[in-house]
Amino acid sequence: MHYIAASILFIFYLAFCWFCWRKYEARQQQLFVQYQTESAASQVVIAYASQSGSAAMFASQTALQLQAAGMASHRVSLNQLTPELLMQAKTLLVIASTYGEGEAPDNGDRFIARTLGKLKQHSLQHLQVAVLGLGDSSYQYFCGFAHQLQHGLQHRGAHFFTDVIEVDKLEESALRHWQYYLGQISGQSHYADWSKPEYGQWKIVQRECINPGSPGAPVFHIKLIPIEGATPVDAWNAGDIAEIGPGNSEQLIQNFLQVLGRETIPQEKLLHSDLMISDDRFAQLKTLDDDALLASLNELPHREYSIASVPAENSLDLLVRQVKIAPEQFGLGSGWLSVHAQLHQPIRLRIRTNSHFHSPANNCPLILIGNGTGIAGLRSHLANPVRAGTSNWLLFGERTAAADSFFNSDILHWQKTGLLTRVDRIFSRDAQPGSAHYVQDLLQPNAQEIQRWVKEGAAIFVCGSLHGMAQAVDVELRNIIGAQQLEMMADQRRYCRDVY
Repeated sequence: MHYIAASILFIFYLAFCWFCWRKYEARQQQLFVQYQTESAASQVVIAYASQSGSAAMFASQTALQLQAAGMASHRVSLNQLTPELLMQAKTLLVIASTYGEGEAPDNGDRFIARTLGKLKQHSLQHLQVAVLGLGDSSYQYFCGFAHQLQHGLQHRGAHFFTDVIEVDKLEESALRHWQYYLGQISGQSHYADWSKPEYGQWKIVQRECINPGSPGAPVFHIKLIPIEGATPVDAWNAGDIAEIGPGNSEQLIQNFLQVLGRETIPQEKLLHSDLMISDDRFAQLKTLDDDALLASLNELPHREYSIASVPAENSLDLLVRQVKIAPEQFGLGSGWLSVHAQLHQPIRLRIRTNSHFHSPANNCPLILIGNGTGIAGLRSHLANPVRAGTSNWLLFGERTAAADSFFNSDILHWQKTGLLTRVDRIFSRDAQPGSAHYVQDLLQPNAQEIQRWVKEGAAIFVCGSLHGMAQAVDVELRNIIGAQQLEMMADQRRYCRDVY
């Protein structure tokens, strides 16, 4: 009897312990979710789905770049991303690998069904998202899982900074493009590139401010050619990007050397070094000899610009809006190209293939939508010789018709030749009070015509400002065409964006 009583007591004891442990686990999970939720409300959430470790590594590098810009982040695997976290987060960055034929990694395979499945259709309208997709283009469904994530989040109302950034076999220029968007999100334009671009040598042969008298900042039309030889006919495609390796102004280099008290370092050795450093870092540099000092400096981060020309025009053309940070201080890239670099001085330049924004292979009609310097990326498609004989519709917005009608002579010529079937331009400072002001305001009044063009097979290309224009255009197009139709067009490369 004593053994039986003891056994019963022991069983009750085990049951009690199990009950306490379950309550503890539930409470811990509740606290974890609460911590995640409170954390997400004030931080950027970085979620990764990694099979071999690459996505997790880039998630860590993403967090470090944001941290260097003074932004806190909360990093979790994709399967740990709860509905509560998504409902509270303001910014979500997803880094997702795809393996096999569009398959999800093990730590992200339950997110779409389990987490997104619990959310309603428009429940994530508060959320800003960017997705970095890692994959291998030799597989049929290249970055397939990343695109599944994009569709699932868009279906629930999330807004995207950009289309999925696809990384083929860890291709470095695509990773630098991701870094560029991290700079846009954080507002910090100074960051160390994860990989150094291998630049070619080009030179500026023409530079002209094309909007004198504009209420906006000066815009420069810049023509570059390779230093050695003619421009190869296959150097780039319409829609590609120029990565510029900027340089420092002579005054900044002189000030840097003066603070260090060094006269033995040639100024040209500091031309492409990042000299924006803290007082503590200056104190450390003073203890180093010249060679060690030069070796310890980071290279200036690259800057990206949409290419406005095609190789057949024998120059690489850019539209650069000058950014002024202080009375005597310009933005890193715009200051270098519009002020500090001299004509025929060597310019570091590398072309980044932007295949998602290339001209359609079937020469279908194009609806081209953009604002400001975004017309550069649109112009390249119109200048593309393969587009001869096609139908194209340009919708463009800027400040004033008198000063900001960029590439006006080209547009008039293409209208006369029939390449531009229709042109609608809108200028915000010329508009009457209460009337339409921006390029997105042109879409709804032309909804039926846009629907007709799309029904006849047209593709839509958008280039220009990420904030304001691109997001507003996306909302209008979803209302006009339908969200599902627009997502299908994106899959078919008939809805393409180059926004910044």
